[in-house]
Amino acid sequence: MHVRPAEPGDAEAVLAVHEAAIAEGGPRAYDDAVVEAWHAGRSVDDYEFDGDDTFLVAETDEGAVVGFGTALPEHRDHLAADVDGEVTALYVAPDRADAGVGTLLLDALHESLREQGAATAACWASANAAGFYERRGYEAVTTHRHAFADGVEGDVVELRTGL
Repeated sequence: MHVRPAEPGDAEAVLAVHEAAIAEGGPRAYDDAVVEAWHAGRSVDDYEFDGDDTFLVAETDEGAVVGFGTALPEHRDHLAADVDGEVTALYVAPDRADAGVGTLLLDALHESLREQGAATAACWASANAAGFYERRGYEAVTTHRHAFADGVEGDVVELRTGL
């Protein structure tokens, strides 16, 4: 297993991981309406590979993408925490959950943020993923109401950590 920068050719695999992770993990914390809204309208066009963010994929030795993560080396206005960077996404294929893929990706995102000058980071985690971040040293800051799609809202947890 290794982590590498995402490429445009990864879009279909990233979408598959994203949708599978939502389908598997979402119902653990949200009702059907939120899970459906979270899925709504996803396409390969949702993933930008040449932006200001760090976009990484976890890949098996056989070349299968089994997770992805993104981060930005800046503080954005929606964050309550005073931090230098933000982990903006982290998803792992359900059949690789608890296999260290998420930790591998998070460590690589943190390294990228440090290389870009960040000393602290925050994230908005779905209710089913907040424990993952807390087990890796993040502390909950607050809970936000998040609009998933079509007016459907659910709670997400903002967490912060030192890098």
